[in-house]
Amino acid sequence: MGNLHIKNDTFSHGNETLKRLKNVDFWIPLMTELLPIFTAIEVRCWKNETELIQTIKPYARTIRIETDLVIFTMPLNHKLKDLILQSVSSETNSILWYSLHFKKNGYHICSVDDYGAELHFNQITKAEAIHIQSFFQNDTNFHYKE
Repeated sequence: MGNLHIKNDTFSHGNETLKRLKNVDFWIPLMTELLPIFTAIEVRCWKNETELIQTIKPYARTIRIETDLVIFTMPLNHKLKDLILQSVSSETNSILWYSLHFKKNGYHICSVDDYGAELHFNQITKAEAIHIQSFFQNDTNFHYKE
């Protein structure tokens, strides 16, 4: 078992790592497969993202405020899973949420940070890591460590 780190806003070019615009084409196919596995979510928004805060607030079980972040924790039900699945901005080519932390039965399994630019998967097999990588462009930066 190991951890997979994905940098979706960079790509490898020889020995160099170069910046690129985020591509979130992976989101709907990957989340369609993974959302049924997750049982809870933590959503982090910046305080000034008032429209997003109002969208997610009705689902929240707990709400915490840490400096400039508003953090919502809640179980994942079908309606919330649909909302998360459709959370892609075509204007910015990013995920709407600053940070999403997915859990299964209390264990942190996956986080999606910086509007989809960075993803982390915890305690997955090499085969699972290879499968997850198949949802991304070939030149995306992947790092799997056992």
